[in-house]
Amino acid sequence: MSAASRLWVRAPLWRTALFATIFFMIVALLYPAAWLLRTVPRLHTVTHYIDHMLGRDAPAAPAADGDDAGGSGTAAPGPGGAAPPGAQSGGVPATSSAPPIDTDLHDIVPFAGRQLPLPAGTWHPVLSTQIGAHGEILSNVFVRTDRGVVTGVVIASASTAAIPKDQSGSLQPTCHDDAAYMNRLTTPAPGVTDCVSTGPMMLGPNVTVPAPDLNLAFERLRVLGFPMPTVMVVATWAHIVRGKDGSVNLQAVATAISPAERGETKLSTILADWSK
Repeated sequence: MSAASRLWVRAPLWRTALFATIFFMIVALLYPAAWLLRTVPRLHTVTHYIDHMLGRDAPAAPAADGDDAGGSGTAAPGPGGAAPPGAQSGGVPATSSAPPIDTDLHDIVPFAGRQLPLPAGTWHPVLSTQIGAHGEILSNVFVRTDRGVVTGVVIASASTAAIPKDQSGSLQPTCHDDAAYMNRLTTPAPGVTDCVSTGPMMLGPNVTVPAPDLNLAFERLRVLGFPMPTVMVVATWAHIVRGKDGSVNLQAVATAISPAERGETKLSTILADWSK
């Protein structure tokens, strides 16, 4: 009996560790973490190939109308002041649900097979939306309050499968906004685009934002009696991976913070000071 055979028979913990290593390597390839993709850019090609082999990027079957796809006709959500994914395509089906807003969330929450870090404080889910004929994009809106007043909003959007080529053009976040304080676009690897921007988001009783899901979320907050600030400062990050076949994987997070004093909705300065 060879040394390897004796080790296999006499070391059950070693066998377990070996099986666990193989299992978690497979899981990492199927659902890679964002930091792993940033560390090893070549994994984008591997994960896209796996998505293709598993049929995750199969073209969606056309629906007769929004109701047939189980949607409400609401356009896809998106982050911040940038044009949201799907906001310019009214034909993309979407379904929304309102989770219990009294749920308390802290630090990190699971989202679309990923780990979403939340800013400091206690956050509450406001709205969850699935976009696409097969729900290729998941979007969640979270809110933070202080003394009953909204002080922060997080909008997270991510693809759970590769978006087919015929939909990818309308479901990508816009990487430039003239109203933003700052826009930055980088391409860390072929087919990969990272977008970062900061800018103002003006709010008010008669003001609507570009993303329909945000309008629904803000309307729910108003109905529940949560006062909204007149302006919020939004930091947006988007990560887009394009496949050779034209399909797209994306993830985007926008964090909106109120610059008003704690427990207040009005600013100590005029609104014009917050424009570009």
